[in-house]
Amino acid sequence: MSYLSSTRALAGVAFAAASLLGCASIDNAPVNRPSVLPRLTQVNTVAGDDTLRSTIVGLAFSGGGTRAAAFSFGVLKGLDQIEATGGGRAIDQVRFVSGVSGGSVTAAYFGLKGRGALADFENRFLYRDAEESLRTRVYSVGNMMRAMDGGVNDRSGLPTWLQKNLFGNATLKDLGRPGRPVVWINASDIYAKTPFIFEPVTFAATCSDYESYPLADAVAASAAVPIVFAPVVVQNYSEKCGFKLPDHLEAQAKSRETSPIVRSYIKTLQDYREPGKIKYVKLLDGGLTDNWGLAGFNIQLAAAREPFKPLTREDAISVETFLFVVVDAGRNVAGDWTKTLEGPNAQELLDAVADTAVDSAVRSSFEVMRLQMKLWEQRLKQWRCSLDPNEVAQVRGSSEGWACDKVSIRLERIAFEDLDPARAAKLGRVPTRFKLEPDQVKMTVEAGETVARTVIGPALAR
Repeated sequence: MSYLSSTRALAGVAFAAASLLGCASIDNAPVNRPSVLPRLTQVNTVAGDDTLRSTIVGLAFSGGGTRAAAFSFGVLKGLDQIEATGGGRAIDQVRFVSGVSGGSVTAAYFGLKGRGALADFENRFLYRDAEESLRTRVYSVGNMMRAMDGGVNDRSGLPTWLQKNLFGNATLKDLGRPGRPVVWINASDIYAKTPFIFEPVTFAATCSDYESYPLADAVAASAAVPIVFAPVVVQNYSEKCGFKLPDHLEAQAKSRETSPIVRSYIKTLQDYREPGKIKYVKLLDGGLTDNWGLAGFNIQLAAAREPFKPLTREDAISVETFLFVVVDAGRNVAGDWTKTLEGPNAQELLDAVADTAVDSAVRSSFEVMRLQMKLWEQRLKQWRCSLDPNEVAQVRGSSEGWACDKVSIRLERIAFEDLDPARAAKLGRVPTRFKLEPDQVKMTVEAGETVARTVIGPALAR
């Protein structure tokens, strides 16, 4: 049974038995610490080396439990098999990784270990049972009580398992080490109905210490399916510091030209700054607001002050091709009820409604990002063409052969559908869980490798 099905079953049984069961306590106490001087910087370097490259890659890993984690990991393995322009491998060209739900596990581990993640992620996570510490019995009286109290599994479940078996005592500070990509982990603020991005400005708005926040808890928040998991809670310490949103963000909030996703994000940050309005931020699965993990990069891009951000100035001068790849591990439509007069049944109907809502939202977000990329390309060219040749020479060693308008920014999406239909159909039936059969893991990782070689490789060569 998938998490989605478990959620619905638990919800139905729990509400039916509510009058008899009462409530059970859950442990979701906040673990974020107050900060008097919030930091707003984040290291932005290349994964694997610090070479300035003409090609830069960004990745977004979608949700989908271990299926998504395995597919995105396969993509990383595939990138490691593709020779890069200027030496090394395509994985060395990755500057940005955004992850949501299951995809955030791979994103965070790659951000923590860099190329070293290729050596042990499969054995430490993909072939492990991350549900071994979870309460998964749908018709357990205790689980129904916990569901009524907000969620069956709390901090003693997935966050503790991830800390013990994968991330150790790593914190968000460890994602900013030199030689690693910038990583955005995306959850959902279920009160504001907006993405909650684990990045310095978000934490500064709540006067919280970004660097000390446990990486395992951030990933668990991104993957916290409603009811199956209790919300991950971040305490708002807005009264403890005098932080003010940067002027360019305040201006974006007032501009009618600002995209809705950015305005919503900034408004939420402003709400965090009002003492007494939001004391606790409640976080659940990032897929509720953005199942393709686009929010992190989308918001950074739209809200950037400098025209070259989120690239560094040096990268913006050197780059000729920027390729952002959405790695979509979404499932196929289940059931064969389109072939008969009867159906769908209640379970299939609920699945179809939920999938329709998620798919519609991510397609819209993808189109917004496509537009943002086009506008960014224009701004980047204008900025480059305004540079003095001496500035270019300081970065490249010489301005000879450099063309200010020679920049191409492209957006690609890869998915199971890029494989042959029979293989894609089989992959699409892999459940959304944190426990898969070994053959399912192997098949999904190999699919990611294949798609990376056959789709991303040629795209980088264009």
